[in-house]
Amino acid sequence: MSTFTGKRLLIAVAVVLVLALAGRLVWPSKSGPVVLKTGTPQHLVTVAIDSLRIGDTAVDVTVTDRAGAPIDHATVRVQAVQQLMGHAGEPIPMTATGGGRFRAPVLSLMMAGPWELRLSIDAHHGIDDVSVPLWVGG
Repeated sequence: MSTFTGKRLLIAVAVVLVLALAGRLVWPSKSGPVVLKTGTPQHLVTVAIDSLRIGDTAVDVTVTDRAGAPIDHATVRVQAVQQLMGHAGEPIPMTATGGGRFRAPVLSLMMAGPWELRLSIDAHHGIDDVSVPLWVGG
């Protein structure tokens, strides 16, 4: 390899490293969970997802009545569904943590693309089914 070609390669590697470092510095960093809000005629629902990346993530759900009072006596289940590829996890029972909040510490998102979280809220006066669309990145 000639000295000229070696210098060009070294310069190219240096430029790539500088660009990668600059990109890392200006790329937005994770500031917290993604929060989505929805509702039904009976409930207001807030969903907080720790990560919208492939893999396991925690999901927190807050359920209130339409006036904003927490619903503590409900049973909540969450299911991740990727309809394009026919993937669906088992419905996961969420644990009540107080104040109308429920948590699933591990929800698997197996691939990138459009997903749907399906929530089933049984507050003992009928079951509310809620779908929350989201996009999972790689």
